[in-house]
Amino acid sequence: MNKKVIGLFIIFFAAVLAMGSVGAANLKTNDFDGYFSMKVPKGVNFQKQANSSGDSGFNADTLSYLSEDLGIMYMDAPMISENMSTFFYQSLFESMYPDLDECYETQDGNLTILKPKTIDDTHMPIVGSCSGTKLVMIFGKDLDLIKEMGESIKFK
Repeated sequence: MNKKVIGLFIIFFAAVLAMGSVGAANLKTNDFDGYFSMKVPKGVNFQKQANSSGDSGFNADTLSYLSEDLGIMYMDAPMISENMSTFFYQSLFESMYPDLDECYETQDGNLTILKPKTIDDTHMPIVGSCSGTKLVMIFGKDLDLIKEMGESIKFK
């Protein structure tokens, strides 16, 4: 996997590390710049960061949406497919948490869930959903919340 893309994800994740938990919240549908929509907690505002890694020969557009308590990453890249998305999530998880020797990986419908053995301020679960070459990953301490958000993803 391209080291630049891994680096982008690590930088994105570093921004998410200090986040607290949103907790149970009422959800509303939010459109993410026409790429996808998803239910998010009411009152949460996201800051958008656009990244492109096409200059290294790896064509991918990535967008990060960060709030105080949640992180969402969108990627559209030809190298991603639904068949290899689980490998992609696992590689990302291992690059973000090199100190962990174990995580729990499960499938729940079309969601891939990667959960560290212990969830704390530096080790958070990831919920991912993929459709074709489009992928959304959600980071946050509240696994039930990010699963609910992931189940509501609609790619455009």
